[in-house]
Amino acid sequence: MNELVDYQKKEYGKTMDRIMKFLWKCGGADAQILQYAPYSDHIKAAGIGGVVLATTVMAMIAMGFAMHTIFGENTKDGVHHGNWFVTIPAALVWGLIIFNLDRFIVSTVKGDGTEKITWGEWGAMLPRLFMAVIIGLTISAPLETYIFQKEIQRSWQKYQTDLVKLSNGDIEGQIESQKFNNKELIAAKTKEKNELTPKIDKQRERVTRERQSGTGVQWRRDTTALGKLEREELRIDHELKLLQTNDTTLVAKLKYLQDSAKSSIMEMEPGFLDQLMMLEKLSEEGQKVPALDPSTKKPAIDENGKPVFEQIYGSAFWPIWLVRLLFMIVEIAPVVFKFMIWDSSYDYMKDNVAQILEAKQGISLESFPDEDNKTHRIRKNYNAERIVEVAKRQNELEKENAIHAITLYAEQERKEIEENPEAFVQNQDKPGESNETEPTPNA
Repeated sequence: MNELVDYQKKEYGKTMDRIMKFLWKCGGADAQILQYAPYSDHIKAAGIGGVVLATTVMAMIAMGFAMHTIFGENTKDGVHHGNWFVTIPAALVWGLIIFNLDRFIVSTVKGDGTEKITWGEWGAMLPRLFMAVIIGLTISAPLETYIFQKEIQRSWQKYQTDLVKLSNGDIEGQIESQKFNNKELIAAKTKEKNELTPKIDKQRERVTRERQSGTGVQWRRDTTALGKLEREELRIDHELKLLQTNDTTLVAKLKYLQDSAKSSIMEMEPGFLDQLMMLEKLSEEGQKVPALDPSTKKPAIDENGKPVFEQIYGSAFWPIWLVRLLFMIVEIAPVVFKFMIWDSSYDYMKDNVAQILEAKQGISLESFPDEDNKTHRIRKNYNAERIVEVAKRQNELEKENAIHAITLYAEQERKEIEENPEAFVQNQDKPGESNETEPTPNA
């Protein structure tokens, strides 16, 4: 055991050393200090860094799936091809954002050095936990759509089928309205023709009678009138034929519009938001299929004539949320672990190095108890105080030296006045100036 007294830093192979230091950097640890700490601290820091790195990788994969779905296109054979020029840069940038956020969260977390998480620590943890939960939900969304891809596709097909039925109903309603209007026109034209036929028959009888026994003038008038009635009858027959043809055309138009709408709807591919909505629908309703009547082997119908459905499985709320919780737990795990980890050699060494660096820069932390016997720490900056005191003393000395110099100069001038007062007076009383004697600035 004596060899442990002179503990040396743990040495790794070249590759392992790079891996360990990279994981330490991911977890926000100081490799320069940590390499002199015990091996357990190495593993602890590497574990936290590994969780941060795993979250980053999951974030990149999730964003890759999202961009692959959003910016991709489907070929004619149904194969989805993504735009890698968008997917790869977006995934890398998103991964770096999540990496920096996670590393910041982990690096700024500091517990009280015990395994127990106090209420105060929970309060300090809440903002970081909120950020971690949001990040976890954001990461999990694209991966959820991939994990539950088959279930989402089945729900989408059911949605397409319902949309086709709704579209067919709308088109059929429009066509039925046109057919109803067409039938009313046919009935009106038929009625008009039925009313015209007796008039034509009566006019023909009159023409025949006039031709046999009447005058030529009256016959020509009746013949002209008969021609107008017959032309009116031809017009009505022509319109009736067009209306009847239109009625047949509407049936073909109905099938064409329904087939076109169905083809357009079935070719629709679910977008990223569509997949999320299908996933939420699954979490609320589950999966249902039409029930079969055992006797007829056809879809069962209830008393009201509506189809009966049987549930394959209930609400998929928990399976979906278990996946989300998994990603959230992976995201918040480093934060919770940092509050649960007790202070070890690395923490004490880091505090020691920090205090040494602060001391070298003239910074000191002084502790004092208050009335409730709670310890408070005050940071003092001795370098700043020293510079202030030096500048203050320098100003005081310069002031003293200035006063002393002025005093010596005044004494010297006083001696000169005592030796030759007349010269001093003559210098003060010059021509053109006042005879009042003014004191010199140094007097």
